[in-house]
Amino acid sequence: MRGDSAVVRRHRLPHPYRVGLTVLWVVPLLLFVAVMALERGIDLALLDPRFLLPALLMIAPALYFWQEGIDVLPDGIVRRIHVPHHYYPFTMMARWHYDGREDRHVLTIWDAHDQKIVECRAGHLTDFPMLLATLEEELR
Repeated sequence: MRGDSAVVRRHRLPHPYRVGLTVLWVVPLLLFVAVMALERGIDLALLDPRFLLPALLMIAPALYFWQEGIDVLPDGIVRRIHVPHHYYPFTMMARWHYDGREDRHVLTIWDAHDQKIVECRAGHLTDFPMLLATLEEELR
């Protein structure tokens, strides 16, 4: 059960990439709406569910890229890499390994049942050395 702990640190995709990927997924929809507005003017057809559902589906990846990452709490982590987000207390984590080879740079965390909790690339998280230091300190 997740406590009422405040987030100590947020580790997200580095800002330029996060913004770039979010824009990449939103711009086609904005261009589509702009072309429709220029052609027909502002129309109630934009509120039609047949348009809104695909539009929302087009925005979903942008929302995912914006929020993905790992939140460090005083007593555990919140994995925001996969949906749904999941809280893992440090006491539930058994071990972790960082594969720092040139072609890998992958962090993996396992629970007591030897199941992966987190597997992510170092380049996908900001302040990655601080995350490794936290794991080193909490999981002896």
